[in-house]
Amino acid sequence: MDKAKLNEAVERYLNGAGDPPILDFAAAADAHERFLLHAAKRLLKSFAPDRRQDDRDDFLLALRNYLLSMQGKIRVDDVPIPEDNDYGLVQDASDGRWHAVAQFPDYVNRMFAETVFLAQPASHRTSSGGFSLHTDPLIRRLTGFRRFKSVAQKLAVYGALHLPDGYAALISLPTGGGKSLITQTLAYQREGLTIVVVPTVSLAIDQVRTAKKIVQSAHVDEEIFFYSSGVTIVPILQAIEKKTAKMLFISPEALLKNEGFAEAVKKANAARYLRNLVIDEAHIVVDWGASFRVDYQCLESWRRRLLASNPGIRTVLLSATFDEPCCSVLKDFFSEGGEKWLEIRCDALRHEPRYMLVKAKSFADKQRKMLELVQKMPHPMIVYTARPVEAEDVADFLRAHGIRNVETFTGETTGAVRKERIDAWADDQFSVMAATSAFGVGVDKGDVRTVLHLYVPPNANAYYQELGRGGRDGLPCLSIMLCTDDDVQAAFQRISKRVMTTEKIVGRWNSMYKNPHSRRMNNLVYLDTSISPSYADRDVFDDAPTSDADRNWNIYVLLFLRRCGLIKIREVIPDSSKYVFVVEITDDALRADEEEQTERIGGYREQEWAYYVKAFGSMRTAIKNCGRDCWSEMFYETYDRVSEFCAGCDAHDEVCDADFLDYPLKVPVQLPTKTFAADQLTLFAGAKSIITIPRPEERAALMEALCRYRLAAYISCDDALSETVLEKINAPTHFMILYKKDLQELIKKKAYYYLSGIIAVEYGGSAKDVWNLLQYVAQYLSERQEIKLVHILQENTYFEGQDKSFADLVDGAVLPVSAIL
Repeated sequence: MDKAKLNEAVERYLNGAGDPPILDFAAAADAHERFLLHAAKRLLKSFAPDRRQDDRDDFLLALRNYLLSMQGKIRVDDVPIPEDNDYGLVQDASDGRWHAVAQFPDYVNRMFAETVFLAQPASHRTSSGGFSLHTDPLIRRLTGFRRFKSVAQKLAVYGALHLPDGYAALISLPTGGGKSLITQTLAYQREGLTIVVVPTVSLAIDQVRTAKKIVQSAHVDEEIFFYSSGVTIVPILQAIEKKTAKMLFISPEALLKNEGFAEAVKKANAARYLRNLVIDEAHIVVDWGASFRVDYQCLESWRRRLLASNPGIRTVLLSATFDEPCCSVLKDFFSEGGEKWLEIRCDALRHEPRYMLVKAKSFADKQRKMLELVQKMPHPMIVYTARPVEAEDVADFLRAHGIRNVETFTGETTGAVRKERIDAWADDQFSVMAATSAFGVGVDKGDVRTVLHLYVPPNANAYYQELGRGGRDGLPCLSIMLCTDDDVQAAFQRISKRVMTTEKIVGRWNSMYKNPHSRRMNNLVYLDTSISPSYADRDVFDDAPTSDADRNWNIYVLLFLRRCGLIKIREVIPDSSKYVFVVEITDDALRADEEEQTERIGGYREQEWAYYVKAFGSMRTAIKNCGRDCWSEMFYETYDRVSEFCAGCDAHDEVCDADFLDYPLKVPVQLPTKTFAADQLTLFAGAKSIITIPRPEERAALMEALCRYRLAAYISCDDALSETVLEKINAPTHFMILYKKDLQELIKKKAYYYLSGIIAVEYGGSAKDVWNLLQYVAQYLSERQEIKLVHILQENTYFEGQDKSFADLVDGAVLPVSAIL
């Protein structure tokens, strides 16, 4: 992209000398160029020569952001700009053109703000040195990708591809790490349909656009679909019926409530054409499923019904980071007592945010600083508040001070308006969003440069999810918390309202359980969650319509009882605007009198309260020790699988990047391991290994043959040789390509999930090199029952120290390549 030409085109349009410039986002070389194009787009959208005087600030704000990001000057003749403006806009006396100066408030980190305005990609070290990033023949043929983006992406993709039928896998991969490749390879690994549950329409559209661009199939339009209201359903249903559909991106609401899909999925499942269920941003099942997206709670029972007739469905739960309570709930939802469940944990903290805490002395001081931050910090910007009314107050305050191009998004935003605002936000029609936590996961806007918190979240996980809306394009962003001492106290008070008292839990349970409309069938009870409690108090559910408060609190109670093991939720049935939970009571205390119920539930409630208090404590400690302790310490405490990383905070300007030293797989993955089929056992004739010494012209045929035997991994000693071998394999098969360093790290992590099955080991170099690799393989692989080895030699190496050849030391026959073919 030629920045000078772009600026010239923008300047001509602003001065009435040309048409609006065409902004070619597809031609942008990288995220930085896309960000500059978006800055230009926001400037152009804010421009109207005949705008009223009191609307001028939106244009000046967009002009400031454009000039500071472009680091340029521009002539603007048709919009009067006062000399004493609030946006650091200065006119050059020599040529009459305008440029922007920083004018950052003295309470912010100037270096961080400048870094984010420039939005240059961060140059962090990576841990990929010495590891193989080769893709396999399946991925090469499907996508054309010859290398993975990172070791973490490689582990995540093979974690999904190796998943046995009927299993569920929780897979974490950092934002920007390439999660979409997981769904693409999983869908094209074999015949069948993969349903991908996504939280928003915009994310579904983006996923489909990406998949159709990447997947190298002549029939992508008949294979990859998304559905939302307004999309014609007939072609999708026909593709499912004809069994040509490979991927369907859809929201849980559409999946569960649309009768056409319900019937199509039922038939596809009965024919065992449905192969995979992927839930993207899976922590939403927990975070949002208990409030304004209850249909996420329905996925568990929906999946269970599918498995009853099609037990081979594989389930993959994707997100960037999981905390342990979320993992526990997901494991409870998507496995039976932990059976057929595994976790591929490549959790890592975000590299984009720079953190700042700004203290205000009073509410008035906070208002003044909030306005200043909106005027001076990089855009687009999200301003987070605790409650919907506060988001509206922020928007009103900004509009009263000239910043009119601001919208709100909360749990009270209705469905139609919700879609309009997400679409307008993605289209750069405004650059400030005042929001609550309802605005977050799945909102597809990668270039958010500042996330401003005007409240103290209840815990580090909630805070991290919200600040994670910034910098999703991989470029630096700011996370600023602006608060008073009263805000900290208010946060604790909100927690006390969030954890319902024992008496109210008992009251709501009995109101549902004893209601005449609660049907009983055998040992199951059908509970209507819209029932009001028997007590007189009116419970308010933050960030949700008042009309939904009873439903949300009743669901809170049922999920609480489930976590405590007092009930099992067998099904969730959407019924118009309400939800019927079908539960099995597993503790007779819930059928007893209120005194016994109170005694049993009280202990669990105290545990829940203690958890919330402890989680809030990390937020309060971070605020108290800001400037002394690294701000990211609260995240290390919350996410026990991450390594230390902080791009900068009030305690240090320099990047702390200890995570580059760590292997990205955070937990052992020992099971399940592969079992051997009859043809594989025949090849080895009862031995642990076979040895083969192919001629150069036989290598491709040998690898093709091993692929037919379902080769699991190929350990290479030579990068060039690996590439040569891969280029000659025609079969679209998948296996891991490893170097010795990969092998060592997987063994250290006890990750035999990746190392079971048939493993080919290529030996090369000196006799000493061959000996060292053989000794390592013999120590860690040869004796494992789930592994059989194919030793590929250049020659039958003789070891003088042992006075024996390679074949003398290995349990297995030396086979010519023709015998394997």
